[in-house]
This record gives sequence, C-alpha cells and structure tokens, in this order.
Amino acid sequence: MKYIKYVLKPAATLFITAVITVVALSLVYNFTLEPIEKQKRKTQETAMKEVLPGAVEYRAVQEETVGSIVAIYEGWYNNDLKGYVVQLSPEGYSGKIDMIVGISLPNRQITGMRVLRHTETPGLGAQAVKEDFFRRYNNKELVPLKVVRASPGENEIQAITSATITTRAITNAVNEAIKWYMASGKYQEPGEDSSADKGGEK
Repeated sequence: MKYIKYVLKPAATLFITAVITVVALSLVYNFTLEPIEKQKRKTQETAMKEVLPGAVEYRAVQEETVGSIVAIYEGWYNNDLKGYVVQLSPEGYSGKIDMIVGISLPNRQITGMRVLRHTETPGLGAQAVKEDFFRRYNNKELVPLKVVRASPGENEIQAITSATITTRAITNAVNEAIKWYMASGKYQEPGEDSSADKGGEK
C-alpha cells in the first residue's frame, strides 16, 4: 500500500500532467500555426512588391536552386514580365537571414532588397531591417557589390556600424542573385522585349 501511495500515485499524477501539457501545447501550436504562416506570406508578398515595383503577380520558377538561393519568382504585370524576385537564406552572424532581392528587366538593375526574418544582434546586425539600409541596394547595377566601411562608391555597400559580418552576408547573397540572373540566360540587352521570354500567353 505504501508503494502505491508514495510511488505509483505521484508517478501517475506526473504522467497525467505531462500528457495534458503535451496535448495543450499541441493544440496551441496547431491553432496558431495557420495565422503565423498567413502573416509570413502576407509579409513576403508586401516585400516582393517593394523590391520589384510594377509587378502585381508573382509566379514561382521551377528551377534547381544553389547556394543560399531558396526560391525564384517571376514578377508579372498582365502579360509583361517585369523581372525576378530571388529569395535567399544566407548565414549571418547569429543565424539564417531570410531575405529577397528584386531584379528589374527593363532597367537591368537591382531594384530593392528586403530582410524578412533574422536573428542578428539587437541594435547592431538588426539594423539590417531599417529602410536606410535597404536603400543602399536600390538601383545597383548587375555587377558584384563590395562591402566597405565608409565612403561607398557606385558598386559598393557601406557596412552597418559594428555589423560588418551581417552586411557582408546580405551583400554576398545579393551577389548570388546577380550571378544567378547573369548565368540564367535571362539577361536582356537594351531594347530587348521583356515579354519575349513568356513562353506563350499566361
């Protein structure tokens, strides 16, 4: 009887408590998962419109990705291909940085960069989500970009103060997007029709 009282009953109580806790956590996870994923999609859709202005529809490109490239999207306005949005996930100072890069066909430029999610150091690498940092990549030519500490030139990006690793990780990812585009055969010379690569009406 003492065994049942002092061993089995507490063990049974702990087991039941553990089961209830696991079930409760599972319910909470399942309940919040869909809203979280919905918010992630909304955030990404908004960011895609910001990095590739003029496009209103984004279609995933079925293409094998390499390096930190996660996905590639075509940006369309009606039947006019405006450019591409490249999603990347490079390794930053504290973990993965989820980001996107816009490449314009008519302008043959980087039209924007946005960081979607990160775990960089608050106050330092976390400055990578600021509009001031985003603007450093606007309208850059499709050539490799270099990180510098001060006085950036035409194809250079000024590093975030005390967060050079974060800046370099993001810039290297932008360079990956440029390299993919230039090697993909999708690069257009001035005067070429951006709708010529449609592969039929869509």
